[in-house]
Amino acid sequence: MGRKISGGVFFNEMIQKSKEIERKIVFSDGNDPRLSEALDFFQDVNASSFILLGDDKKIKNNIMAAGIKNTDKFTIINPQNSEMLGQYREIIKKSFEARNKVITEEQLEKNSLNTSYWAAIMLKNGQADCAVGGSISTTADLLRGVINVLGLLPGKKTLSGAAFVDVPDCEYGINGKFCISDPAIIPKPTEDQLLDMALSSYETAKSVFEEEPRVALLSYSTRGSADGEDIQKIRNVVDRIKNSRPDIKIDGEIQFDAAIVPDVFKIKAPTSVLEGKANVLIFPELNAANIGYKIIQRLGKAEVCGTVVQGAARPFNDLSRGSLVQDIVALTAMTLLQTKGME
Repeated sequence: MGRKISGGVFFNEMIQKSKEIERKIVFSDGNDPRLSEALDFFQDVNASSFILLGDDKKIKNNIMAAGIKNTDKFTIINPQNSEMLGQYREIIKKSFEARNKVITEEQLEKNSLNTSYWAAIMLKNGQADCAVGGSISTTADLLRGVINVLGLLPGKKTLSGAAFVDVPDCEYGINGKFCISDPAIIPKPTEDQLLDMALSSYETAKSVFEEEPRVALLSYSTRGSADGEDIQKIRNVVDRIKNSRPDIKIDGEIQFDAAIVPDVFKIKAPTSVLEGKANVLIFPELNAANIGYKIIQRLGKAEVCGTVVQGAARPFNDLSRGSLVQDIVALTAMTLLQTKGME
């Protein structure tokens, strides 16, 4: 029997929703002892199998320390002594060549032992269905594996990030639940990147929320109360999405309060399709998104889950290096939901 892990309402909802989704998950930071603790819990609530990449001795010690008795669902791979090393090295080399990128022998040697690259290759080859990393490695390291090897979904031009927050005792959004983008990846999105981000966030939210996603492109302006190049970019994105995806409820430019508070919506944007009930919040740039969701987390005492990496050919999601065990469990569950949604 796995350890007990405390979590809020959103945590437990995601565990329940992902319960019947059985997939093969690769963890690029297999050396992390927190991961073994998380999987001790997760294997009791989900039948998925786990591939842990890293130092096999460290991983085995972590599994033993976590008290895991049944390791039937666990596969441990150490790139340094794997028989697949030469094959994976060639895959990385060809991936760079296919993208007309130069890679030196020194870089190739380094990347061929990098577990983020290994996870990306396993996803590309269909040896795993989804991946989670970032609890030891950096976001940049994880993204390099995605960009240089795994690639993007057909039709996607860029990667973006999303995080979910669940604010206690909150009447807005979906009982306090919101999807926020992009708090992690794109510093100052272009119009095309903002378009990709909004569409990807809609799909991500759809895979998690039971209610219909309502997408707000946030600004300091609502419906022409101010003007400028950045505001026009938002308007252009909304117009393009309305033309190509009339099924999506989306509006912008719109201020935060007009997007989520029905009483304010009636005053500032009475004809908005959002009706003051937005639950997907697209920030205009990374500074605002990252600061905003951390304010919600700390002052609003919200549960936070992310980063969900959007636009990759297969899900490969990014934990914070300060993650708690329950954060690893939560993002693993969300990754399974995202995988099923993409399928």
